[in-house]
Amino acid sequence: MLKGFIKRVGLTFTMAKYRIKKRLKLFNDVIAFPYHGFGNETEAFLKGRVLEKEEIIHGDTVVPNTLYYNIKKSWKRYTSNEIPGAAVKGKLNGVEATSVTDNEGYFNLHFKHPDGLGLQNGWHHVDLEIIRMPLGLSYEPEAVGQVLISNQANRMGIISDVDDTIIHTDIIRKIQMIVNTVIYDSENRVVFDGVPELYRALCGDNKNPLFFVSGSSYNLYEMLIAFCRINQIPRAPFVLRDLGIGEGHWIRESSEHFKTRNIEFILDLYDRLPFILIGDSGEEDPEIYLDIHRKYPGRVLAIYIRQVHSDARKRELDELTKDLEIPFLLMQDSHQALEHARSMGWV
Repeated sequence: MLKGFIKRVGLTFTMAKYRIKKRLKLFNDVIAFPYHGFGNETEAFLKGRVLEKEEIIHGDTVVPNTLYYNIKKSWKRYTSNEIPGAAVKGKLNGVEATSVTDNEGYFNLHFKHPDGLGLQNGWHHVDLEIIRMPLGLSYEPEAVGQVLISNQANRMGIISDVDDTIIHTDIIRKIQMIVNTVIYDSENRVVFDGVPELYRALCGDNKNPLFFVSGSSYNLYEMLIAFCRINQIPRAPFVLRDLGIGEGHWIRESSEHFKTRNIEFILDLYDRLPFILIGDSGEEDPEIYLDIHRKYPGRVLAIYIRQVHSDARKRELDELTKDLEIPFLLMQDSHQALEHARSMGWV
């Protein structure tokens, strides 16, 4: 009850603020900002957000890679103005879906056809249209999203964490992690040695689907997409957390519950694919992945964990995995994982 009351108060305040900004002509055009979606032969999912356009984040403007602009971009990412109650329609290969944005401005489109979506393995465009806009705000009516379709004739899929798995974050040192997030942009963030080569080899020119499931928030989405592009990591959907009051959580869902729930969703959607799970030892990735292996026998090919913690943590993981019947590699760098995958004939 209290959570619902707070959400209603927040919504009332938000809409009042937008009315004032509109009257003072301080509100930029609203856009539909899609995240990469994914699906199988018969259904696909695409998530996104309807929000005020910030050129420095959502536009094509190139700004200098300086401390000032990096801090400004970080500020804009976390102070975005989302639009609740907007209606969005999407069309994927002739199949339509509609969604109304929630209090945080998120929309979720589910494309499904009993005879199949008629799409081959790979990336496909989704035509998006805002069909209703509250408060008479000016907006850009159309946008284009993308979904990754896997026909499940692939050899395997890959599910990976992000922080301290592909990108150096210092997640076990919280203050340093915050500093890294605020002052460094995609061009400054450090990729771990061997990550691009490992992920390109595992994906095999998009033959094997890759998914990033991370406790990072969607506020960092465009930075992570740019980071992967700059470092030649294969394009992939990012499943990230929402910062806000939602079903079953205050401010944000616990990382363990979030990752488990979404990894299980992916395994259920691609029920004919085995997966390699990649993470780090800084938080709960090993325990989460081992639990997934127990719940889904025969579906996990291997678990690769980057060691970012102490020797005590290594001994703990050695004990947890001593009788494990699948490969569990505690790696110093991604080249070790690539050598293992080659030895198994997976790449």
